Amino acid sequence: MRSRFASVLAGNHDIGTFGRLRFRMRRAGVVSTVLACAVLVVLGAPVSSANQGHQQTPTGAWHVTITFDNPTLVGCTAPGLFTQDGGVVAQGCDVSLSPGYGHWQRTGNGEFAVTFTGVSYGPPGTGTTGSYKVRSTIQFSGDTLHGPFLTEIFALNGTLLLSASGEVTLQRIGIEPL
Repeated sequence: MRSRFASVLAGNHDIGTFGRLRFRMRRAGVVSTVLACAVLVVLGAPVSSANQGHQQTPTGAWHVTITFDNPTLVGCTAPGLFTQDGGVVAQGCDVSLSPGYGHWQRTGNGEFAVTFTGVSYGPPGTGTTGSYKVRSTIQFSGDTLHGPFLTEIFALNGTLLLSASGEVTLQRIGIEPL
């Protein structure tokens, strides 16, 4: 049995009025964006060859790729940033979502917990329509970071509208000589 959310993503328009359909389609974009942010936050960064021998951290810029457990949800690759003091900035996969802002923290040898939040926007002039939260645990595997994530989408009043899980993979953005 498919959820209404999956039905909207699949292009089925049997969910009611056009306004409700637009809202749900926007929610699908929010889910994709949130998941992309989750990927950015969840995955850490490998240690570059210049830093061999130092403790691995996710500090730096990354290409974050997210893949959902639900095959009807489309993943993406987007940039993300982990700061040295534990900050996270994760770009979403859809223009209807703000970047995600949050924190990362070491939880073990080469393992990190990541949490970030953001907001979703309606059509121009309508303002904020909801929010999202992404949580993940990522680990180094060679020169990449990867791990599971959970994204939750909320209405303006805080009601949970949707949750989606998947896997995130991060590849460090390196210096390319001119």
